[in-house]
Amino acid sequence: MKITDPKVRGIIERYFEQSLDDSALANFSTRTLPGGDWLFHQGDAGDSLYFLVRGRLQVWVNAADEGPLLVGEVTPGESVGEVSLLSDEPRSAGIRAIRDSLLIQIDRAAFTRLAESHPPMVMKLASNVAKLLQRRTGGKKSASRNVKTICLLPLNPGEAVKRYCSELVQALSAQERTIDLSPASLQNLGAPSFDAFTLESVSSQPLPDALGHWLSDLEDEYDLVVYRCSAQDSAWSRFAQRQSDIILEVAEADAEPPAQRQAGDHQPDEASTATRALILLQNDRLTIRDTARWLDAGHYRFHLHMEKGSAADVARAARVLTGNAIGLVLGGGAARGMAALGAFQALHEAGIPVDWVGGTSIGSIMAAQVSLGWSPQEAIANSRAAFHDGKPFSDFTIPVISLLRGKRMKQLLNRYLDYQIEDTALPYYCVSTNLGRGVKNIHTRGSMVNAICASAALPGVIPPAIVDSELTVDGALLDNLPVDIMQQNPVGRIIAVDVSSRVDKKVTFKEMPSPWAILRGRWLPFAKRYSVPTLTTLMLKATEIGTLEHIRKHGEMADLLIDPPVRRFGMMDTKSFDLIVQAGYDRTRELLKDWK
Repeated sequence: MKITDPKVRGIIERYFEQSLDDSALANFSTRTLPGGDWLFHQGDAGDSLYFLVRGRLQVWVNAADEGPLLVGEVTPGESVGEVSLLSDEPRSAGIRAIRDSLLIQIDRAAFTRLAESHPPMVMKLASNVAKLLQRRTGGKKSASRNVKTICLLPLNPGEAVKRYCSELVQALSAQERTIDLSPASLQNLGAPSFDAFTLESVSSQPLPDALGHWLSDLEDEYDLVVYRCSAQDSAWSRFAQRQSDIILEVAEADAEPPAQRQAGDHQPDEASTATRALILLQNDRLTIRDTARWLDAGHYRFHLHMEKGSAADVARAARVLTGNAIGLVLGGGAARGMAALGAFQALHEAGIPVDWVGGTSIGSIMAAQVSLGWSPQEAIANSRAAFHDGKPFSDFTIPVISLLRGKRMKQLLNRYLDYQIEDTALPYYCVSTNLGRGVKNIHTRGSMVNAICASAALPGVIPPAIVDSELTVDGALLDNLPVDIMQQNPVGRIIAVDVSSRVDKKVTFKEMPSPWAILRGRWLPFAKRYSVPTLTTLMLKATEIGTLEHIRKHGEMADLLIDPPVRRFGMMDTKSFDLIVQAGYDRTRELLKDWK
């Protein structure tokens, strides 16, 4: 098909940074790809380069141990297939359309001809490939999915759902230039081919070209296009789902999940197309229950709990959808990790909202309290009662498996954190390590206590936990600052709290003193004292040292890295609770002065 559309021509010329005459443009063609269809699969011959004009694509990689993994998305103006076109290697990933998409294509033979007449184009293509590879290996990347089109799909009728959808559109409009589309508004706006696509008989057919270009122009004109649907299945709702980057299903939490979801023309599967998310309207966000029955009924990438009538919750959903949400990641470090509570208090006082939270080891405990919607004062008070007064690190036992029984820790967790992860007011995750296979477990559902027991099972200090009939230990062994996991969620900026120790500490003796010499120094007033770490501290430090470089790299991925000065405190020093919390508070306030 001849390139005549100025928008299509502009995408090609911007990519190669030069003007092209009609003879050069004749080497390019256009291709339509219905939502759900594959452009190519991993391992296919790499014989073409594609530019996305409108629509949205997903990048899928087949991982040997984990199956298909979604690793990225392609938005209008971006390209796919450069590496294979230059290297003549098979496709390194599969590309699938999320929604109906229009692409520009040029195959290897046509590009070779074009390169002979326009040599700089080869250099520009190579330069773009180099930039692409640099972005993939450079560490920091945007976690935002850069959503352009949203389908609001009520799952049950009622004024509460209808009112919430209107409030959400208003909140989106306050953050981005937004247009609200419905069948009535489309007619008023004079959309072309309106009657054709509203007929049930053609609802699953490709979008008429005139309407497709019209909607594409709206995406250029507005930051967000919202397709508003009703709770009843209709040709409009199926059409809207086919055109959306994200399908946001909205329901009252105390209603019954629908037996059959409105899935449009493509049923969701493990590699579903458009992102599906769920919003559950709660009467009280502090007493959330039974979310699992909703999640079991659908295939959702994430879910959000919203308290009815809460403007703050509506604003939070809008931040998530517009890529402005803030994720908080809390690292491990035993008692030093309580500095995260001070950081949370400073963020709260500065008016910086936390929209998503995750952690490892003791960071998983601190993060859990944030996720439950507790105020900083509540979290600090409960943590003081649990760690300072409850003394979870003092139930020593015969060291067959561990130094501590871990029973007191679990009792305290059951007292304060006996919740299901999916029922938390804010989305939450924590990380543990599978002891047998050496892989990370990412806990996003199920018992919060069991997940934390796994995430904080310090090897040699606390007994291993059992997850899916396998032994599991502290997540700090593999990921002590899980910023990489937070990046996979729809957040725009990430704040991380790192309490790991990297200080040089010199000793005054040439060889390790005997246990008796150490004990004499502690018990006898005139005997020489030796400053040596305890067995527990040695085990904790050994766990931390193995991931220091990993922590450094993940810290660089964060938009704000908070590093409280807590090295002077012992890793089991719960007696210094208030001083550790204060250190986190003071350091965060200091860093926030220069952070926008």
